[in-house]
Amino acid sequence: MSARWALYKKGGYGARFGVAVETREEIKTEILNLKNAGADIIKIMASGIVSLKEPGNVTAGGFTTQEIQLIVDEARKLGLNVMAHANGEAAIISCAKAGVRSIEHGFFMTNRALEALAQQEIFWTPTVGALVRAAGSGPGGASNHVRDFIDGLIRVHLTMIGRAAALGVPLAVGTDCVLPATDYGRVYGEELGYFERAGIAHAGVVAIATSGGARLLGLK
Repeated sequence: MSARWALYKKGGYGARFGVAVETREEIKTEILNLKNAGADIIKIMASGIVSLKEPGNVTAGGFTTQEIQLIVDEARKLGLNVMAHANGEAAIISCAKAGVRSIEHGFFMTNRALEALAQQEIFWTPTVGALVRAAGSGPGGASNHVRDFIDGLIRVHLTMIGRAAALGVPLAVGTDCVLPATDYGRVYGEELGYFERAGIAHAGVVAIATSGGARLLGLK
């Protein structure tokens, strides 16, 4: 299954792998283009990414609540679900209210945001390892100050994954790897390990990785 390319808000995060949209007509046109190109799902950048320069912040980017609702409504007309890259409480809750199928990443998750996901039965793909790898990439990796912050953020993220499971938020496994990746098996295994570190029993992690992913994608 493929999203083909992502949609992002003009001037925001997503230029490396998406098409920029701004107006209602641009949004509608690009969703139709994706459908005609064979997209199985619509992927949107509902926020920026975790900043490695300004700890505690999310970089610029994202759509308004009304724009996300428009995207979801237009996608549904064409029989498609929306998967949303979203970080931060505001972006996650906006996506939940609009009725996206899943939240990808979800860093800076809060109890309020988890409750919104649980109420709407929206999937969460936490991609813990994506942030771990991002903090260690590049020349010399992140500074010690940033690494300390990221370590703390990851601990909180793991706690929220455990709470999500307890609340009944449907979970799925994702790595954020760019395929083909020669070490994908190792990275995927590490991601399963993060779910266990979050307090989910091994059998539960296996269920998330198999039936959870299948349900998210609408597969039997």
